[in-house]
This record gives sequence, C-alpha cells and structure tokens, in this order.
Amino acid sequence: MTTVDALSASRTERDASASVRTGRHSARSAVLDRDGWAVLVLGTVARSYLVLIVSLTLIAGLPVAFGWIGSVVQSGSMRPAITAGDVVLSTPLPDSEPMPLGSVVQFSAPAAGGGEQQVVHRIVAPGDQQGEWITRGDANADQDSTTLTREKVTGQGRLLVRWVGLPSLWLSTGNTAALALWLSATLAAVALAVWSWPGDERERRPARDRSTVTWRKPLVLTVAVLAAGTMAIGPEHASAAFTASTSSPANTFRVGSWSVLSLGRASTYAILAATRISNADSHSTVLGSIAVSPGTSLSGIKAAEVTGSIDLNTPGAVNARADALALQRAIAARPTTGPAPASLAGRLTPGTWRTATPVQIDGTLTLDAGGDPSAVFVVSAAALTFGQGASVVLINGASPDKVFFVSESTTVVSGGATLRGVLLAQSDVRVDRGTTLTGRIVSLQGAVDLKNATVTQP
Repeated sequence: MTTVDALSASRTERDASASVRTGRHSARSAVLDRDGWAVLVLGTVARSYLVLIVSLTLIAGLPVAFGWIGSVVQSGSMRPAITAGDVVLSTPLPDSEPMPLGSVVQFSAPAAGGGEQQVVHRIVAPGDQQGEWITRGDANADQDSTTLTREKVTGQGRLLVRWVGLPSLWLSTGNTAALALWLSATLAAVALAVWSWPGDERERRPARDRSTVTWRKPLVLTVAVLAAGTMAIGPEHASAAFTASTSSPANTFRVGSWSVLSLGRASTYAILAATRISNADSHSTVLGSIAVSPGTSLSGIKAAEVTGSIDLNTPGAVNARADALALQRAIAARPTTGPAPASLAGRLTPGTWRTATPVQIDGTLTLDAGGDPSAVFVVSAAALTFGQGASVVLINGASPDKVFFVSESTTVVSGGATLRGVLLAQSDVRVDRGTTLTGRIVSLQGAVDLKNATVTQP
C-alpha cells in the first residue's frame, strides 16, 4: 500500500469515527435537549401535576370566599369515604332546617387533652334525650362517647376535595420528611415545567404576540408557588378520630336517605296538625303535647285533657312541622323492601312496604323486630284504613318510634282499635271512638279529628 493510500484510509476511519460520535450525540440530543421527546414527556407530566395542584386548591379555596367552612381531616375514622388529608367543605346549618340525620356534619366536641376540637362525623341516630343526636365515624365500631346537640354543629358537609390538605396535615403533625419530599417534588415540577417550555415558540409567534410567551413562564411559576403555599398553610383542622376502634365499613360521604328515620323536633308532640285539631265527642285524652302549624284552630279539646303543652303556630310548632316534612321526604327516598298488600294482617318483618293503592289493616298486625331494637317498619300507601278493633302489636324489640304508617292522602282509624306507631298522613287523620294509640299522629297538610280517643306520647 502506498503512503497516499494509507493516509486516505486513515482519513476515512477518522471520518467514520466522527460520524458515529456525531450520530450518538444527535441521539442524545433527541432525548435530552429541550426539544427532545424525553423532555417533552417529563415537561407534560410536570405541567399536569401543577395543573392538578392549582385546580384542587381553587376547588377547596373558592367556596370559603363565599362563606363555606373548609377543614382538613386529620385521621381515618371516616374511611373509606373521607381520609386523612382530605378537605371537607361545609355550610352553616340554618335553624329552620332539621338536623341532617344520616349526613356528615362538622361540630365541636371535647378534646382528649381538655378544651374542644372540631370533628367531622356522621349523625347516625337520635339520642335518648330530646334534642340530642348520636354521631359516629364511618370506620368506627363504636359511636362517639358524647352526644351532639344542635348548637354544637358548625356546618353540614357539602363537598369533599381529595388530598389537597395533605401538606397542611404534614406541617401540623410535624411530618417534615413527607413535607420536604412533596415540596422538593413540587419545586422540581415547577423548574421542569418552566425549563421544558418549547424554546422556539417565541420565534414562531408574530412580534405582537411574543410578550404573551415572555410572561407565561413567570405566570406558571407564580401560580404554582401560590397554590403550593396555600396547600401547605391550609384551612383549619378537624379531627375524624373521636373514637379509636375501626372496622372500615363501605359507607359514603353523604347518603341519599336517612339510615334511621326520625321525627326530629316533631317528636316533641303526640299530635301535630297543619290546619286544626278537634274532638267531636265527649272528650279525648292526650298524654303528651299537641301543636298546630301553620294553622291555629283548636276545638273540642280542653287544656285539662292534654298533659303537655298546646302550641298554636309557635316557633316550636313551626320547627316540628319542618322536621315532619323532612321525614316524609326521607321515607319517600328509602328503597322499597316489597309491595304492601291491599289487606294487611299477620306478621311483618322490618323494611319499607309500599303501594300506590289504598291499604286496610284488619285484625292483628304483628311487627317483629327480630331482636334488633333499631329495626324500622314503614307501611306506605295511597290511603290507610284501620278496621274496627284492629290491633298493632310490637314484639322482639320493636319500638313505636320506629314504626311509620304513611298515607299519601287520608288515614282513618275505626273505633276500638289499639295501635302502636306513628301515623303520618299527607291530609286528614280521623280517629274514632274507643281507639288507643301509643305513638304519634301527624297531618302534614290537613287536620286531626278525634272522637273519644286516647293518644299516649312514648
């Protein structure tokens, strides 16, 4: 080989080596340069993460500006519906509305170390005393040790925002490792989102639009930092760990119908009517209180025949009617267990038995709770009639306050009947001679007319 050939071969090898190095550099550039696909993917992920932070912060923060109450949940007693670090947004509960049985509320409760704390739990049942309510965390096996009263309620849960309160929770509980990791990840996302913005975008735009691109990066940085700071500072904290033991049943944040039906403030009265309460015979006896609202008519009933108060469109009567109407809506929302027969007698198990036609109850109707004191019985029909001498018997733990005979129109109780439960009618209720009722009578839009009857408030 000549010297010229050797030099030519050497140059060829060097050129080939340089070409390989150039190809490798080009491949690395395609991945790592600002316009490379890897940076594009990472930048998109970073911007998506920042959009999520900003969106959650706005969702949690904007309602507070309009009077809602935001609270960061600190523990897991409301799992799986609500977990630690979630933000619960609540609205104040107006005095004109009934207690939201079955819903999540925020309230003040005694703290373990003294003083009070905010708690987010669900109202699950009325308490033993009038005006008291039982609360429990969805994941708790036991109910809260202290009953709830209306004045302790801060608000009713309306909206749940996931995860947005985690940084605030970490800050308040001293979990600096998690907080530092999150802050580092957020700052890295901000830096990556700003750095990975396409470098030639400004050059591709007309001169008049370049200022938009100039301000976009600082805007991303400012909004992301403000959102992260808001998440770290966060709203006030509310405990969801009022009791310790957990079993995590699959409950929801809010329920469409009440888990336990209750008359609420209407339970104050043995008889509650919308237009009037009357007695057309010699006398009737009411062992309890009576009320009329919005009407004020009372006839044939003497004060001596009523052992409790007589309230004619008083604030107490107005509130009682509001709760009775809420009960009617709750009953309508309950799922139907089965059809109610046109003629009802014999034994009935707990559930909601419903029909769009009239129902007559003759003979003896036995309601068997099966040993469950919380068992609820609902018989709902277009109209209800209790035959002559009809009897309702409760066994195995059934309670008259958990038995509801619901009529979409009128309810008629023939003479000599012995009943236990709540008679809830849309229109008039007529109770004939010799009838005894242990329970309550409620007419939502009509009157209650008695004839020598005895009504005992449980």
